[in-house]
Amino acid sequence: MSWKGIKNVCGFKEMKNYNLVIRQLLSEFLGSLLYLSLVLSAGIGIKSTNDNEGRRLEHGTATVLIAVANGLAVASIITIFGHVSGAHINPAVTCGAMICKHIKPVKAVCYVVVQIVGGVAGAEIAYLLSSETIRGDLGSIIPYKHLREDQVFGLEFLMTFMLVAVVLSVIDTTRGARGLGSAPLAIGLSITAGICCCSPYTASMNPIRSLGPAVIMNRWDSHLVYWVGPMAGGLVAGLTYRCLLLYHQQTIVLQSSRIDLNRMLDGHRSE
Repeated sequence: MSWKGIKNVCGFKEMKNYNLVIRQLLSEFLGSLLYLSLVLSAGIGIKSTNDNEGRRLEHGTATVLIAVANGLAVASIITIFGHVSGAHINPAVTCGAMICKHIKPVKAVCYVVVQIVGGVAGAEIAYLLSSETIRGDLGSIIPYKHLREDQVFGLEFLMTFMLVAVVLSVIDTTRGARGLGSAPLAIGLSITAGICCCSPYTASMNPIRSLGPAVIMNRWDSHLVYWVGPMAGGLVAGLTYRCLLLYHQQTIVLQSSRIDLNRMLDGHRSE
């Protein structure tokens, strides 16, 4: 492959549209900042909430509230920024989108960089806006003490696979034409479902969700697994969806060819 071909595949050419690229990167930065600041603040507030008798909320109740807050926050951010950058706000989603050719590699790397910076900035905002008495570990994702790292990896892989598969489904124009409802709501609910299913064992599904509070609080317990698990889930989801989509497209083409052939044969018979 020539150098020109490599540049086209990697997406260097589209990066020359500076106005669009800057808007997209700023959207990813602001979306990631909002996401971390909102969900971390929500977690701090919910975990520190007392009932009328001064008792803390039960774990199940707190988990559901945090899951709903996460899902609604993501749905809101996608509604705000989705038309500009796609509102990935998640390196695993960007990875899956790149595999399915929704975004070129160079821009994908830029997305991940600004997502990381925005996530850390959002965690810092949540830190500054919370009281030291209730801040705790700032919502750091820490694996359940009775789980091995390979088990945490498996849970993160499965949850992120589901999330990225949902994202790829709702941005698939061939399926969107038939109507799949609200994309932000579908993505938000997949996050809510993942947190409800896998908390308290683990519930990141997003490397920057783990990285932000880890940087601010300097807590790195099994941190690498919260990158490897979600990124692997996003990668496999992208590969799986791309293969299924290509098969789906080939099936449609084959069926259309058969229909056209039958029409031609019917026409010849009538003559």
